[in-house]
Amino acid sequence: MIEVHVIDVPEFRPMVETQRDNPEVTISGPVKGYWTITAPVELIFSRKAMKMKPAVWYGIFTGGLNGEIAAWGRDEVRVIGTNRPL
Repeated sequence: MIEVHVIDVPEFRPMVETQRDNPEVTISGPVKGYWTITAPVELIFSRKAMKMKPAVWYGIFTGGLNGEIAAWGRDEVRVIGTNRPL
């Protein structure tokens, strides 16, 4: 299970909004200033779909995550579940 915690500020709100139509994703919150995006296998975020500038893009995991970043490029990041200890 993957969890990505998103700080509830306008700059990161597109992370939540772009995942709302994904049937594999559960979104909860905000609780104490954080949204939580949960998925069973993988999460993919597209910088272009979220219309983020690079400075915000490279800070998208500021809220924390439970998973492994499998790929992180200029325009897309893929997070997968992991059994590795944190």
